[in-house]
Amino acid sequence: MTDDNRALSGKVAIITGGGSGIGKATAKLLAGRGARVAVTGRTIGKLTETVRELEALGTEALAVAMDVADEVSVAEGIGRVASHFGRIDILHSNAAQTGSGGLNQDGAITEMDAAFWDQTMAINLRGSMLVAKHGIPHLLKAGGGSIIFTGSGKGLSGDLDYPAYGTSKAGLINLARYIATQYGKQAIRSNVVVVGLVMTEALDDNLPPAVQSAMLEHHLTPQLGRPEDIAEVVAFLASDQSRFVTGAAITADGGFTAHSAMYADMNRWAAMAREG
Repeated sequence: MTDDNRALSGKVAIITGGGSGIGKATAKLLAGRGARVAVTGRTIGKLTETVRELEALGTEALAVAMDVADEVSVAEGIGRVASHFGRIDILHSNAAQTGSGGLNQDGAITEMDAAFWDQTMAINLRGSMLVAKHGIPHLLKAGGGSIIFTGSGKGLSGDLDYPAYGTSKAGLINLARYIATQYGKQAIRSNVVVVGLVMTEALDDNLPPAVQSAMLEHHLTPQLGRPEDIAEVVAFLASDQSRFVTGAAITADGGFTAHSAMYADMNRWAAMAREG
């Protein structure tokens, strides 16, 4: 049986969007399990901080400024990682357009700015394709590897908001399946972690308590998710322990999408009935 603490020993991982949130939590967990880790993002500041924390864990780490919406930047960034470490085994494509300034534009289709739509697809969907396009040759040289995309529950169903974001995340599910199909016999696995509400530091500070409470009502778990919860799923998919898992969309959302739409209402009605 594999020791979880060394399950990724000898592996090299790239994590896009590695300066904060899910990306940073994943970088720290993969490093703790023996991987050497490169974190990428559009600006170097937060990445440098992540690298310092990874090095404090005793691993070799690298920060690379890379814009996933720019193919030249992706090719150069991934090439730099391969040159520095000598190999690449794990791609965690996690970067996405999530800033409040952008998402505030993501509303009614009849009011959608086409340039914003294109930008969302360029970062969230085309960017993930580019990471795979330029990363897969290095995985092949290493004898195979694992690609993990960060998806979203917004990509599983319709909603009143975020249609561009949700559509981009829905596309990742089929992208992962195509990659799994095309490269599976060459020992490359490709999966999506379908993420629900994850309480990053930014959400802790900015999501009103009333909204957090309303969301928690629809979770089947006693708590909302944290970045570390998602990191655990990514680490499993990155390891050989998941060697028989590919082309899958694994939902990690506290059961948010697993139940009837009436779940929270039924709970409230049942509580009212018990109270008489």
